[in-house]
Amino acid sequence: MFRFVFIIFCGLMIFSNQANAQRRTSSPKRQILAPKKKAPVPNQPATTPKADTIAVPQATQAAPVAAPVADTTAVRDAVRDTIITPDSSNIEISSDTLTEKEAEERLAKTEPAADSVKSFKIIIDDISYLSVCPGTTINIPFKTVGPYDEGNTFIAQLIDANGKSVPISLPVSKSPVKAVIPSYKIGGEVYRIQIVASIPVVRSQEVPIRLLQNASARLEVIDGTQSVRIMPGQEVNLKVNFTGAAPWSFLMSDSTVVYQTLSNPHYLTVKPKDVKAYKLMGVANACGSGTVSGEAIVNVNNNPEPKLELKEVEKIAKLCSGIPFQVPFNATGKYKDGNKFVVQIAERTGAFKTISTPDTTGYITTQIPTNYKPGEYKLRVVSSAPYLVSQTTNVTIVSPTVATLQRDSLRLGENETGELTVKFTGGGPWFVLLSDGTYENNIQESPYKVKVKPVFDTNYQITSAGGLCGVGKFSGSAKVSVKSPPASITLEKLPQNMVCAGSTIEIPYKTEGRYNPNNKFSVQITDKSGRFVSLPTTVTPTAMKVKISNAAQGDTIRTQKIRIISSSPAVSSAIEELDVIAPDKALGEVSGKGTITAGRTTRIQLKFKNGLPPWSFTLSDGTAINGTFLNPYLISVSPATTTEYTISSLKSGCGAGTGKGSAVVTVSN
Repeated sequence: MFRFVFIIFCGLMIFSNQANAQRRTSSPKRQILAPKKKAPVPNQPATTPKADTIAVPQATQAAPVAAPVADTTAVRDAVRDTIITPDSSNIEISSDTLTEKEAEERLAKTEPAADSVKSFKIIIDDISYLSVCPGTTINIPFKTVGPYDEGNTFIAQLIDANGKSVPISLPVSKSPVKAVIPSYKIGGEVYRIQIVASIPVVRSQEVPIRLLQNASARLEVIDGTQSVRIMPGQEVNLKVNFTGAAPWSFLMSDSTVVYQTLSNPHYLTVKPKDVKAYKLMGVANACGSGTVSGEAIVNVNNNPEPKLELKEVEKIAKLCSGIPFQVPFNATGKYKDGNKFVVQIAERTGAFKTISTPDTTGYITTQIPTNYKPGEYKLRVVSSAPYLVSQTTNVTIVSPTVATLQRDSLRLGENETGELTVKFTGGGPWFVLLSDGTYENNIQESPYKVKVKPVFDTNYQITSAGGLCGVGKFSGSAKVSVKSPPASITLEKLPQNMVCAGSTIEIPYKTEGRYNPNNKFSVQITDKSGRFVSLPTTVTPTAMKVKISNAAQGDTIRTQKIRIISSSPAVSSAIEELDVIAPDKALGEVSGKGTITAGRTTRIQLKFKNGLPPWSFTLSDGTAINGTFLNPYLISVSPATTTEYTISSLKSGCGAGTGKGSAVVTVSN
């Protein structure tokens, strides 16, 4: 049994080895053999990169194939032709051998970047001046970038607010595109125009264009009705309401023509002798003829029956005692000589009383006597000859506004918002102005919460308040306290601990708490006796700019104390120390001597004395160094000829300085 198993195992091993050998023979790893030695290519510059030449194996070697970068197809063909199956009998695999992956990577480096749609552009010229009507033709100029195909064409598209686009031109090969705005598009809306290329497909930017709206006009009597009755010789005002793009021109049925009006509505005055119906015969604007509607019939009666009626009664629904108002009414028909009109008012259960002086016009101005209490009343107009009474209308007499600020007492945290309560009586809507400038209007409810955000403790009062009847009476006060941390000043870390007397520095700081409006900050520094004295100070939200006073004569350096104080409240920051240097002029000395050959470099030395670093200087050859703290300072020079170096200018933290000495660099041949 064991012998049988052993024989089967050996057979499987032999079969497996044969299969592996066959697989290796049929599917060898493909390699690209790089030449050990590159042969020169005829008519090719000696600087041609190695990556451009791929060699075939020795057994089938031909002239090396040069792959110009511009011809990617030739490169691919060369690579594909040189991928071979190595044969161990006649191919030697050297260290220069490339794998197929490496060859593809090297090929990719030699390929030029493929053309991208991004390299093509269409740019529509400025057409913002265009305002066109539906159905009109426009020219759209544009510019292009990129080598478009020979058969390429351009068309224009119109895009609506929903993003839907429609072609509006025939294909053209160059600018401009002649496009037709579809007549079914709605005027008065903003559309967008875009140019689209076919080969390749490229789209321009989207340019907005406004379509003008066709005109329409409606005729009516000035009060909005379609008919009116007048006496012979009277005039009637008509009005024409427009839609669409201005200006408008229109023709009336009585042959009246109005050109290029910008008024909307447009008012007309007519004076017919007999009954006449007025209509609009046509209207037009920049988009051509539009639509008309409406008519106004003017009835002229030589002996009409008098008629009296109130108009626009909603305008007098609420009235205030003592404030004048106008009562509009229509008086049509024939009245007797000497006729007068008056306005009368009555409580709902009382008799009417006249509250106006007699008048002959259709508009009477009067006012409610102050002895009339607020409440509901009836109002009418009465004529004397003949005696006629108009219909009555209900009116409400409202009382003047009385506003009261409740005596609240609020305590808020820093930057918190509180609410104050104001009660109103009288005719609304109301308005209120508080003493801190807080203003609210169109208030419809009472009591009303007014939001306030004081910075300091504040006593609030009402500066003004009123309602329908104008400014009324107001009273009351409220106190709002603001909790805030105690006032304090923090002097931040000084930007420098040593300054030059007479120089200007910025001192950073921050504050906490609340300061009174008349508060002033200032910086103080100790004098020679140790007493703090104030310096001229310019205050910004983050820093204080001060000029350091000059030190006493003879002092080279002195340590002084500095602080920030406030006046209201009186607060002082912590005290810091500052070293103040006397304003000695900086002195810079140049030294050095050397011999170099042309093109070589050597160094010269500068030593600084006095002044306050950093030092800035310029040498005689124009070399400039801006702000160095190094002392001494070595600088490299490379003169073309023998040169003597001196200091042209010197400046330090204490101002301008002087230079002395020189360095000579000799250049030998």
